[in-house]
Amino acid sequence: MDIQKIINLTEKYKDLSADRIALSQHIGDTSDERRAVAIQASLRSKLKRKLPSWFEAQVYIPSQLNLEQASSEPTALHKRRFVQKEDILLDLTGGMGVDFWALSSVAQRSIYTEQNEELVNATEYNLSRLCKGRNIELIHADSMLLLEDLLTKYEPTLIYVDPARREGQKIDKRVYALEDCTPSLQELILRIRALQDKAIHTRILAKVSPMLDITHTLLTVDAIKGIHCIALRGEVKEILLEIYPNSNICEKERLKNTLLTAYNIDSQGNELIFSGTLLEEQTAQPSFTSSLGTFLYEPFGSLLKLGLYNLISERLSVSKLHPNSQLYTNTELIEDFPGRKFRILEIIPYESKIIKRLKSQVPRAQITCRNFPLSVEALRKKLKIEDSNEATIVATTLYDGSLVMILCDVLP
Repeated sequence: MDIQKIINLTEKYKDLSADRIALSQHIGDTSDERRAVAIQASLRSKLKRKLPSWFEAQVYIPSQLNLEQASSEPTALHKRRFVQKEDILLDLTGGMGVDFWALSSVAQRSIYTEQNEELVNATEYNLSRLCKGRNIELIHADSMLLLEDLLTKYEPTLIYVDPARREGQKIDKRVYALEDCTPSLQELILRIRALQDKAIHTRILAKVSPMLDITHTLLTVDAIKGIHCIALRGEVKEILLEIYPNSNICEKERLKNTLLTAYNIDSQGNELIFSGTLLEEQTAQPSFTSSLGTFLYEPFGSLLKLGLYNLISERLSVSKLHPNSQLYTNTELIEDFPGRKFRILEIIPYESKIIKRLKSQVPRAQITCRNFPLSVEALRKKLKIEDSNEATIVATTLYDGSLVMILCDVLP
């Protein structure tokens, strides 16, 4: 398919909806061309939000799934911190090339591999517009079949890989292990180690799903040096594993020294960072209280995923409301707290007589439930309060076991 022709047609008919394009027999010379133009039209707004630089470059997207699976621009650019300017980058799972685009902006030389021919063709077109002047090479191949050849030919210092869940895995599992993914990181590590005599000394940056079991990963991957959890505007998007294949760290040392780092990227691209080890978390001495202060804090999803609950309390001098709530309070505002911040207006006991008259006081509010017997939907139905950002109610359990609804204002 002539990709440039598809882009030209997309621009020509940009004012038509995807449905109109799909039904217009005069657009394109074949049904495949018409379908491709319709796909571009249907994805324009999502592409502009997710990858604004790519939108401006008028790139070609083969399918909606390709765009959904790609990193967003902020999370892709975030990965550049793991690349050194003298690196030779080898991307084993190139995909649509978004992460490759970001990483290759730093590396001395970059090699992209992908076994899907349609994706390779799309990426070749897109990167010709996005990566002018860079030392890059695209290879259409199954990287794991050619791994030893790729390693010995290019001698990469950084390998990037984005393992996918193997076919047949239950998609509704809340967590899963690296053993459920392909290409296998364990196999990759072993095959790199087998080439030590050929001076193949590299490190691996692996992008994995937020549903990955963190503790299991630490226990099973003996070469792991760091785990990084990235949230975008509070929502966890991906986990990155730093792996040094030529190191072999015992389980005790991994649990003690592997750095867990949580990031949150806001809408302006600013980052908040919090890090610690499992040992620090296990030995931290959190404080608890049932007497709320002036401010309430809820950590970002990336921090909750890494499980650094006690370390937050100890390091930031905030008290936990309950061992299972992951809500914190104090009397002096922490401007750079890694999470949402609230000013407490009123603490409302969860009692029948109060519930009945709460609607008149707070007719509309955003509701959050943490360690509370009701879901947000069930509590909203019981309170008969409409959904709105006019006010915020945080329903939770305090350290003494009492149920409360905390009326508060969201702070910037």
